[in-house]
Amino acid sequence: MEREIELTTANGVKIYSYKNPALHGFYISLFVKAGVMYESDRECGITHFFEHLAIRNINKLYGMSLYSELDKRGLEFNASTFSEMVQFYIGGSSEQFSFGSEVITKVLEPLVLSKSETDAERKRIKSEIREGDEKTSLVSFTSATVFNKTPLSRSILGTNKAIDGISLTKLESYRKRVLSAENIFFYITGNFTDADLEELSSRIDKYELGDMPMRDNMAEIPADFGKRPNDVFIKNADYTILRFTFDIDMTRFSVAEIDLLYDILLSGYNSKLFSELSEKRGLCYDITGGTERYKNIGTLHFSFELKERDVYDAAKIVVDILSEIKSKTLKPDECMKAGYVSNAYMLYDDFRELNFTFAYDNHIMGENYSSIEDRIERYKSITPERIREVASEIFKRANLTLTAKGSKKKIDKDRILAELKRL
Repeated sequence: MEREIELTTANGVKIYSYKNPALHGFYISLFVKAGVMYESDRECGITHFFEHLAIRNINKLYGMSLYSELDKRGLEFNASTFSEMVQFYIGGSSEQFSFGSEVITKVLEPLVLSKSETDAERKRIKSEIREGDEKTSLVSFTSATVFNKTPLSRSILGTNKAIDGISLTKLESYRKRVLSAENIFFYITGNFTDADLEELSSRIDKYELGDMPMRDNMAEIPADFGKRPNDVFIKNADYTILRFTFDIDMTRFSVAEIDLLYDILLSGYNSKLFSELSEKRGLCYDITGGTERYKNIGTLHFSFELKERDVYDAAKIVVDILSEIKSKTLKPDECMKAGYVSNAYMLYDDFRELNFTFAYDNHIMGENYSSIEDRIERYKSITPERIREVASEIFKRANLTLTAKGSKKKIDKDRILAELKRL
């Protein structure tokens, strides 16, 4: 049985690894605890800006030959910024581990870009903001409503005004601050050797890192969290979308419990919402959803597009489904555990997914699984009765923010609110 292994470099950086010798590839991630959740209004978007510049900086350190080298070696190198973290990652054939570790550790290098190179990246980010259509999206409208007046109400990308005010000097100062030994960690999955880990460790050791304490992944709590107003928030549009967002007190529930509850509603061929709203009634084609989780709070959300006249039937159906999950104990085979129990070892076959899952669950959310077997037992131990209890706590009217796109003049809020009262 393989287990997660922890190694600490001489300069204090944690390296976690989960090995599978049967694979032919590797995946290295560098996680930085940074993001809009920790940013001020004036710095909004600086983490995402730094993510872009770090990759451009590495390309310059390689004499502008990085991308051709990656293509030649068949490696994927990129990054993603989230509200509470940034993930830099590189993966490919195990024989390329040494070069992969060389590339990703260069994220720790000082920025050597010129003002013109920084401004070129600034323009790219402002294009991303424009093309992302943040001003008109229901997602942005919902974030601003749910996380009102807290950092999480803002876009990860920032605003044009904020991005214009972030200089190269500020970015270098920010880089030094967030790339502290305690505030970053590496995660390695796939097939690699002890010598590979030693090489990665020695590369990290050469950097002098800051001493900012590890960030705690605790979000600022909105004033009306768990006591939402009795209202429907509508953004004018010539089509209709409903989005249900429920507050979650993450101090009361585990990641596994929220995963199963979400899957019962939205994942698989027989998920409750899809089966009823799409398959049986044809009110919509697809339902999208997700969870947003921090150590103290989180949300579970789902949305779907439909005809304006079907809004009230859809609201009734959603309330009926949620009320049934709250009042009725599911059968064991309805609890959606197969993906986490029967199929759990398939994570071994996907070093990318294993990398993110264990890094996120263990070292962002603090679940502390020692192995896939340990993770299996966590999901296995959740009873149908416990799922009903969790649903009863979350699916309350006081936890619900209902946002919509549609006609403010034509949608009857009171008619919708009459259905929501039954929660």
